[in-house]
Amino acid sequence: MKKVNILSLRRDRISEFFLYPLRKNRSLLREKGYDVNIIEKPTEKNLNCDILGLSSKYFSKWWWEPERVFQFIASTRKKTNKIIWFDLSDSTGVTHFELLPEIDLYLKKQLLKDQNLYTKKFYGDRIFSDFYHQKYGVEDEQDPYHSKPLDLKLSHKVALSWHVGLGDMHGDILPGWSKYFRDFLPPRYPNSFASTLVDRPIDFMFRGSRFYSRNTICFHRSKMGEILDQMNHLNRALKGRVSITEYKNEMRKSKTVISPFGWGEIGVRDFEAWIYGACLVKPDMSFMETWPNVFIENETYLPLSWSFESLAERIDEILASPETLLQVAKQGQEQYRKMISPEGMEKFSDWFIQQIEI
Repeated sequence: MKKVNILSLRRDRISEFFLYPLRKNRSLLREKGYDVNIIEKPTEKNLNCDILGLSSKYFSKWWWEPERVFQFIASTRKKTNKIIWFDLSDSTGVTHFELLPEIDLYLKKQLLKDQNLYTKKFYGDRIFSDFYHQKYGVEDEQDPYHSKPLDLKLSHKVALSWHVGLGDMHGDILPGWSKYFRDFLPPRYPNSFASTLVDRPIDFMFRGSRFYSRNTICFHRSKMGEILDQMNHLNRALKGRVSITEYKNEMRKSKTVISPFGWGEIGVRDFEAWIYGACLVKPDMSFMETWPNVFIENETYLPLSWSFESLAERIDEILASPETLLQVAKQGQEQYRKMISPEGMEKFSDWFIQQIEI
């Protein structure tokens, strides 16, 4: 039996999404010969294991003193056979490649398909924020460059982990109080889904913040919002905060859910769209890879151009093809169902073992 300990924060939303399938499949992983434990304190006992996983979120406050991270990794080297860095950063472009010489493996929840792109710097540390800077001249007030370029000699250490969709989307859409009891509730995924075939009077739903602290992040959200606000010939659910109950009801009544990039490319809204039977519409994601691969353009979601010149026409085009819209909604929901099914959990367990043994 191999002992795998993962040092991670709890009560952090992204960390919980990351840990959820591990908690869900702990017994299955033991059957396969891997004793996986989530640890919150780096004690002498906890650090002694066959494989030590380090969640990047645990060290998020340490980056003001990066030497602390290096020193910590060095101090664990004699206690474990293998050190894996789990990069939970929101975006493909935000990386911690400076750690590659110190660790054995670097697993990230989404990666650029072309790893050669990691040898350059992106404005705002994201390929899409760099696009808006180059094309529209958008600038950030903060330092736009933090991530270090990839040394291709170390690229063999870089591979995929899994995305947030394997997290507790069910708990995330339940009333807020339920989140405080996650540790006392058995891990479970949604077992009921809204039918894609019901009448949906709302043409599109576009809720969520349009403003972020970085101009290059909020630019496309606010620009998309401006264009969609003007589409008065359609029935829309747009800006403004609503209760969680109203939010869910709107999604059940929406033909399409528009889910722009935020700090990263993938968000909770993507999976909520599938749970509630709507067609997911997102900026084109064909530049990246993630696991499970449920984001397939024109099959599980309909892509939008990163520029805005023809956004209104694209939305009208999507809504003018109800058969395609329904088919994409069905396929998106079916892919999500498979991902969280017992068969999906078997695949996750095998994937986890395969990736940590690279």
